[in-house]
Amino acid sequence: MIVGASAALPDVTIIVEWENAIDVPDQWTRMAMDGLARELAEVGPRLPRRPRVMYLYDRHSVSPKAIEVTIEEAAPRLPELADLILTATDGLTYYQLKNYGVARAGTELSVMIDSDAVPQPGWLEAIIAPFDDPEVMAVGGFTMLGHDDFLSRAMALSWIFDLVGEGEATERRKAIHVNNFAVRTEFFRAHPFPDLQAYKKQCVIWLRAIRSEGHRFVRTSKAMAIHAPHPGVKFLVWRAWTAGLDADFLAFHTRTSHSLGRFAYAFVDLAKSLTRAWYRILFRAEAVEMPVWERPFALLVALTYYLLRLVAQLGSSLTRHFDPLPTFQPMAKV
Repeated sequence: MIVGASAALPDVTIIVEWENAIDVPDQWTRMAMDGLARELAEVGPRLPRRPRVMYLYDRHSVSPKAIEVTIEEAAPRLPELADLILTATDGLTYYQLKNYGVARAGTELSVMIDSDAVPQPGWLEAIIAPFDDPEVMAVGGFTMLGHDDFLSRAMALSWIFDLVGEGEATERRKAIHVNNFAVRTEFFRAHPFPDLQAYKKQCVIWLRAIRSEGHRFVRTSKAMAIHAPHPGVKFLVWRAWTAGLDADFLAFHTRTSHSLGRFAYAFVDLAKSLTRAWYRILFRAEAVEMPVWERPFALLVALTYYLLRLVAQLGSSLTRHFDPLPTFQPMAKV
């Protein structure tokens, strides 16, 4: 249930990494800023104090002036609506950026949204609302992959993100996408994302760990964001390969540490992922406005992506061994 207009809302810091903005077309970053400004204009007056918006960027890759110019062009009201903070970092990875931002948040809640994820109307209030329950420590939103051509439509159907009309299923899934996520700041400082031998599985391991400790996490389909499409074929090849390495990492820690068991499980993983992708292409293609004639080619795109992931996963199962998962290492408030 969305918080009512008269209800007291907690204070928030919104943390935005600038890593993705480097790779995607500028229009997505501009739309994301504009959507964020709209949400702050709607909800900001009911917050106990001005929200903080923290943009984290790699000082070696991006000039702060480039971010300032983008804000001036896409969301000129943003500095009026929030305390805007541009924070330089030194080559941190995606999850390290999230930890870095929360360590510097001075508010009850920390809200994470990617620089290329466009908040939809009602997003901010919806992702705050579940924290009315004091037992809720973290909230995941509903992220869809944007689509504007054949390849992006094919991947929107094949990817792990949700589709329009899948809200109820989304809320039942015990999974998070950190591109659209909120957490109690003090809780997260005691339970930051772990530093792992993986590219994108930190959030999976994190969620398993906090749930094993009895902490409550919920998802809401009302907090919707549209993420930029994957930036081209080269990126998708890299993403398929790293996804395969990550899949084997996860199998090691959640299925079996034996190489042959992980090798066999890779085919189970392929069957599950490909079945889901093909089902959505065949029966949910209208969700991304895919014409009928594109659907056979989309099946081939999904097959190619997941076969490449399989090759990486099989290779990893036979050649790699992983350290035990680390325990939570609380971080100091900065």
